[in-house]
Amino acid sequence: MKLQAFDGHSQLEDLQRFCDSEQVAEFAWVTLRVSHLLSCFNNVTVSLIENTSGAAQIGVCAKHVLTVVFAIVFVVGLFGNLLTMAVVYCTPSLHSHTNYFLSNLACSDFFLIVFGVPFDLISLWQKKPPDLPAYCEVMSTSISLFTYSSVLTIVVLTAERFMAICYPFTLRTLFNKRKVINVIYLSWIIAFIPSLYIGLQVLKYSVKRDSAPGFEFTECLKFKPVTPDFCGYNRDLGDGTGSCDFVASKVIPFQYLFEVNMLLTFLLPVSFIIFCYMRILNTLTELSNITAVHLPVTAKFSDTSQKDAALLHVHMKDAAPLRSQQAHKVVIKMLVTVTVVFFVCYLPHHIERLIVHYTRIECDKWDVCLMLYPVTGLLQYFSAALNPILYSLMSTRFRNAFKYWLKRLCATAPKHKNSNKLDSAH
Repeated sequence: MKLQAFDGHSQLEDLQRFCDSEQVAEFAWVTLRVSHLLSCFNNVTVSLIENTSGAAQIGVCAKHVLTVVFAIVFVVGLFGNLLTMAVVYCTPSLHSHTNYFLSNLACSDFFLIVFGVPFDLISLWQKKPPDLPAYCEVMSTSISLFTYSSVLTIVVLTAERFMAICYPFTLRTLFNKRKVINVIYLSWIIAFIPSLYIGLQVLKYSVKRDSAPGFEFTECLKFKPVTPDFCGYNRDLGDGTGSCDFVASKVIPFQYLFEVNMLLTFLLPVSFIIFCYMRILNTLTELSNITAVHLPVTAKFSDTSQKDAALLHVHMKDAAPLRSQQAHKVVIKMLVTVTVVFFVCYLPHHIERLIVHYTRIECDKWDVCLMLYPVTGLLQYFSAALNPILYSLMSTRFRNAFKYWLKRLCATAPKHKNSNKLDSAH
């Protein structure tokens, strides 16, 4: 393929249509390097250094609105998750398997907000990341770690509830305090491995291009400061120029990174959650029917029905029996809310990554596309801020503990009261 010179945006746009060609992609990379060198030595900016042809920009007003929303989510998320961990730790009656997982979820969400919100705000207001050693790599690894840990904890929590309601006696056999803690440790290890892989580039591939002597084209997966060339490929210029993103790669293991990530961290977890909740709803429906007719479980039903009759007692430790119809409605409401929030808050993030990955040049010219990254990131943090409410504050016992310790914190609670009174609530 023979390349011809061009001197305007129209010629550049014509050339961009052939960016799938290896020669054009290499030419874009070489042009970016040369343009960057010229701008460094001559203190000028060459028009081809970045993919800025018709690029859209987020308005200042939109940035201020996003900043306010980020700040609200930051404060609510920090306070809610920190309070969840403190209340569970300080209240003996809340030391159950479910609440251990809730505390771990609160821990993951807490640090996700601590690392993620400032990172996105900096990306929103500054084109260049802070001049700190390995800033992009550390932030990417941390955000990925806490995101994966949060998703895994939701999956494990769903599995625990599924076992508690559908197979209560099996749950007693398989789970104890020590095993629950081991599962939590294991979830962090599992989350850490892909996070380290993404953030610190465990694998690297380098190839020499005969058509461009003197240049080494490193094709790898790495999250670091990058600058897009006129084909939209993110390139590492080696001096911290650009914004934090993935370096362009055509290596087979990395070609479908976002698809694999969506499958493992969204599609499979959502499918598992829906399956478990459908089984839970079926079991609760059977319990409601059994209780509604007021039949003795030993008169007509076998061991299976005896097991069903004990489900709510096993699931709610030291709690008095609940009216089946009320319990049925409460659990349905909570399960549907949790599933919808997880789906709504995480799906846009994966869609945004796929859109940006496959549209490259076009996406930079669309105002809507430009807003996708901060908005989808905000939805993830919104989910992290809502989790304490959805998983904890809907519990009567937790609400009582929350009120008690909040009064203690404000120094308004009578001194003769103590947390043992919480054991009478459920």
